[in-house]
Amino acid sequence: MNPFHIRAAIGLLQGIALYALYRASDHGGWLSLHPLLFSPLLLAAASLPLLCQTGLGVLRPSRQAAWLAALAVAVAAFGAHDRWRVGLEHAARSDLMPGALAMLGVAMLLFIAWPLILAGESERRWRASYPAYFDTAWKLGLQLMFSGLFVGVFWLILNLGAELFALVGIGGLRRLIGEAEFAIPASTLALSAGLHLSDVRPGIIQGLRSLLLPLLSWLLPLLVLLVGAFLALLPFTGLDSLWKTGHASALLLGASGLLIFLLNTAYQDGSEQPGRVIRLSLRAACLLLAPLQALAAYALTLRVGQYGWSPDRVFAASLVILGACYAAGYGWAALRRQAGLAGVACANIGAAWLSLALLAAVLTPLADPARISVSSQLSRLEAGRVAAERFDFDFLRYRGLRYGHAALLRLKNDPGVDGAVRLKAGDALSEDKPQPKPPAQAVRPRGPVPLPAGFLAQDWKQAAKRTGELPSCLLDGRNECDAYAGDYSGGGKPEVLLAEKLAARLSLFQQNAQGLWTLAATYDLPAACPAPLEALAAGQARAVPPRLPDLDAGGLRLRPRYPYAPQECPVAKK
Repeated sequence: MNPFHIRAAIGLLQGIALYALYRASDHGGWLSLHPLLFSPLLLAAASLPLLCQTGLGVLRPSRQAAWLAALAVAVAAFGAHDRWRVGLEHAARSDLMPGALAMLGVAMLLFIAWPLILAGESERRWRASYPAYFDTAWKLGLQLMFSGLFVGVFWLILNLGAELFALVGIGGLRRLIGEAEFAIPASTLALSAGLHLSDVRPGIIQGLRSLLLPLLSWLLPLLVLLVGAFLALLPFTGLDSLWKTGHASALLLGASGLLIFLLNTAYQDGSEQPGRVIRLSLRAACLLLAPLQALAAYALTLRVGQYGWSPDRVFAASLVILGACYAAGYGWAALRRQAGLAGVACANIGAAWLSLALLAAVLTPLADPARISVSSQLSRLEAGRVAAERFDFDFLRYRGLRYGHAALLRLKNDPGVDGAVRLKAGDALSEDKPQPKPPAQAVRPRGPVPLPAGFLAQDWKQAAKRTGELPSCLLDGRNECDAYAGDYSGGGKPEVLLAEKLAARLSLFQQNAQGLWTLAATYDLPAACPAPLEALAAGQARAVPPRLPDLDAGGLRLRPRYPYAPQECPVAKK
């Protein structure tokens, strides 16, 4: 049978399966009541057909079926655990979807495992040669990238065609491409076409790789120079300024990851000797990775010693372990002074298998970040390292998932636990307890008018379900907002403007008839322009009439959308 027909059939079946899952979640079918079944099915339907298509022509049908069955069992187990850890028995629609940990973790695990399987099967042995691993991994990555681009252009053409037809009064195509029963199967079919084209025309992938890798490899000397200068300055500047950032571990791990990536773009499969500059940069990069990882491990150890484990720190610890494997292997390869740095290949293969082990541990109860974090925080509370008044009981309820809920029940019902701890645990378990409010420092009142009572006390997470995206300062406090109260629309009622500096945006909030604050409008701010915020702080912002009115046509209120015309920041008067 023609490989294109096989891939098209797989893509169509994948689209039908994904649409069936979408319809079950959207229309409250039987499957929507069983998140422990829905999540594994969704993860499997989204990932395994892609593996099947990329394995055509490489694996024998029987071997491919066996490997896909084994991976399906693993994906199902990870998906079921992801929903089990949330503590769901009967879930609402919003609880059906796999969490970010499961989706990202499964995608990374399959992307690492499948090239190992394909390379081994292509050479008919468990441990393939490093060039086979390298070629297979880069082919898969570039295939997925090319196919994703192909799908994007496919939808660009469809939308362009729909708009052209709409110009002559034919809106059927626009309605068709907006329907899920068309959009989902069409996307999977387009993805299958992209995978097929990149497979039957290997020159596409070879051309992309021969262009991409040499270009990226020339960034390695620059990164080596910067990292080397940073490490050379540390004895003179000390580590205090590094720790004061609060995110030293993330920066150091990010630098290590980029160093590993660029090092491998220069090393490639080890069969070619690069130029002198790249060759010296390779050896230096191998040696620089160890001190970066040591600093990251030390920074993480300090944070864990001060505040205990959190989910983010568990992820960081996994990366530190993986980075240590790379650092040891690369350092050994550089110190042996052999031509070609042959040890880099061994380190990469070992790190790939270690990555699979770490991902499997994080995606199961063995090293579940929530379980480890809850256990760590409880041990700090029981050991008296943190007082009950300062302990974050909300973390146990909202981020500790099933493990945190069980810990709160134990603290509440254990007569041997301090009374204050039992009381706070009971409060955290209370069903009518509101969601945690955003940190006080996340929303900063500004301007001459105080914020209306009840604005910050509102349950903004529930409001987000009704109104859609809200500024993050109201939801989790990740970013800060300046809040200005006043009457900005001229309606004679109190209103609040939130200024998000990172997003360069103003959000206007008004009270509805029920007294709830809702998002009324957003305004884009010119980049790096302080004038609007200065005017708000001085209470000088005012309402102005629109350039064009709204139109009432057929009972619909149509609002004007102006052509894009960026505003320039006004020049300050001297």
